[in-house]
Amino acid sequence: MKILLSFPHVQTLVEMGKVSGIFLTALGTVLWYAGGSSGNQAMVNLGIGSIILGIVAFSLPGWKCLPPEAGEVLGGGHCALFSNLASDLGLRGKAFVLPPYENLPRGGIFIPVSPRGSPNLGRLFEGRVLYSEPEPGLLLSPVPGWRFIDGLKLLGSGVGYAASAVSGVLDRFGLPGAKVFEEDDTVEVYVKASCKEFPYADPVVSAVLVALASGAGEVLVVEEVGEVKGHLKLLLRKAGGVEKWL
Repeated sequence: MKILLSFPHVQTLVEMGKVSGIFLTALGTVLWYAGGSSGNQAMVNLGIGSIILGIVAFSLPGWKCLPPEAGEVLGGGHCALFSNLASDLGLRGKAFVLPPYENLPRGGIFIPVSPRGSPNLGRLFEGRVLYSEPEPGLLLSPVPGWRFIDGLKLLGSGVGYAASAVSGVLDRFGLPGAKVFEEDDTVEVYVKASCKEFPYADPVVSAVLVALASGAGEVLVVEEVGEVKGHLKLLLRKAGGVEKWL
């Protein structure tokens, strides 16, 4: 690691990720609060979009040259922000992990307000974050970790292949991959998460979930979330293809 950091271009890359990420996250926070105070939905969406880009900036190749503790410190702000947002909205529904389709070309995660809520995929669009109708909820699309799976051809490739592919990418960034077990219509996932309060804001967790939905070619419903030996455990249920939810 010391050798890597001794090369100027690698050091510069690390600094680029840190500076860009901090700037975008700070800017996004200001826009989000300003938009919320004034009731300007466009500004709220722009603010959250800036925060997501800030998260992506932290995932530049130089990221793996940083110690893991640094990643937790740098990513702590957006975790708290999304956790507070979820709390303010009163999200009580199960998370729906969406594979890529026409409206959401990079997939996404939708969490409804109601515990019995479900998404209408025909009414969801990339670029919108907060929904008041037809089903109130929060949409993350693209998800914070979309850069990890950008360019991978995963749609319909199978859960096993998708799990292997995304874990390979994470390994190249010096991040632990996910352990995935598929049985009939259920998928069990074990993954390290730095954002335990609202794991869907975690770049690694969100990338793994959307990768699995893409591989399955189906909407995945998060039925259970827990912790096992320092790993986040998620129990997912296959809930049919996109056409079923339009």
